[in-house]
Amino acid sequence: MSTERPRVSAFLALSLDGFIAGENGALEWLAPYDGDTQEETGYSALMASADALLMGRNSYETVLAFPDWPYGDKPVVVLTHRPAEPRAHVSFRQGELAQVLTDLWREGARHLYLDGGEVVRQGLQAGLVDELTLFWVPVVLGKGASLFGGEPLPGRLAPVSSTVLASGLVRVIYRPAP
Repeated sequence: MSTERPRVSAFLALSLDGFIAGENGALEWLAPYDGDTQEETGYSALMASADALLMGRNSYETVLAFPDWPYGDKPVVVLTHRPAEPRAHVSFRQGELAQVLTDLWREGARHLYLDGGEVVRQGLQAGLVDELTLFWVPVVLGKGASLFGGEPLPGRLAPVSSTVLASGLVRVIYRPAP
């Protein structure tokens, strides 16, 4: 595999006990924290700098159920092994994450926003995430979809900045430790 790949950023909210969704994918526990603007969180800057989003199929299905498509005409690449209905600005890929990143590099992508618990977990386990932005939500869910899946990461993450937002969320930006 080529060592050339896009820069990869992940951007997720999670509960104090490490869950990115409640049972059955529930996200309503995030609703009280919707007051932060996209500028405050850094989401607008991330979307402006990313060439495309790369997400897993489960996250894609969740987003399809939203009232509005949140990504505009930003290209979205979905990792899936199941057939899918075509949609404007969405493509579907199969394969190992590292190979998909290499393929996207060859196609011109230089910065990808990685989204979805399983895909982000794969990226972290493989050392492919260059910047991880976590929003620690002051909630304990007890059950749900774990970001880390109970597995230790192969390398350390170093916090490079932290900010308490007006809503009470704590944004911490991590990069792989040298």
